[in-house]
Amino acid sequence: MATNRREFLGFGIGSFLIAACGSAHESLAATPSTPDDDGAPPDEAFAASCSPRSCEATADNIEGPFYKAGAPHRAVLATDKDAGERLVISGVVRDTHCTPLANATLDVWQADARGGYDNDGWGLRGRMTTDKRGRFQLTSIVPGRYLNGRRYRPTHVHVKLRAPNMRELTTQLYFEGDPYNEGDDFIVKQLVMQHAKSGGVRRAAFDFVLATA
Repeated sequence: MATNRREFLGFGIGSFLIAACGSAHESLAATPSTPDDDGAPPDEAFAASCSPRSCEATADNIEGPFYKAGAPHRAVLATDKDAGERLVISGVVRDTHCTPLANATLDVWQADARGGYDNDGWGLRGRMTTDKRGRFQLTSIVPGRYLNGRRYRPTHVHVKLRAPNMRELTTQLYFEGDPYNEGDDFIVKQLVMQHAKSGGVRRAAFDFVLATA
């Protein structure tokens, strides 16, 4: 795979997210990036995110059987060896008063492009921390689907969020337009992300809201 980290994030992501959010959200201006935890240099721009009109706590969702505690601290989950469409998810973590939460931890895990989870190692698993303005950015691949009984589960990304004095949240993020969203036993409408392809990368935005413990 020839796509490098600069190519992931350097295709006008702020303007994409404003378009993707549409009339349902207010957009935030693009802001400078902070370096992530993989030792790479800062990017030119940190992704803009979609700001909810009201800060209602994000819905929880099933953990599923594939969670593993202790994932490495990193915001770039996919390596050059991981097949699949490149994915960037950006957003902000807030409390129910709409105050951004610095140093909130997102523990993320997902299936590979074929729908399989790495249960032996740490492939497509990682933890990242929000910056002082509550912002995060995850780079990975679009997960594949897998059978749940006789039906495929829609494409999804698992997330656990933790922050001091806040309730821990376990949830999943889904993709708008997935043909398997309709009729899925677990999907919650609030957790469906808008997304679009830009510069060869699938880009999505989602803001989390945590409730007070």
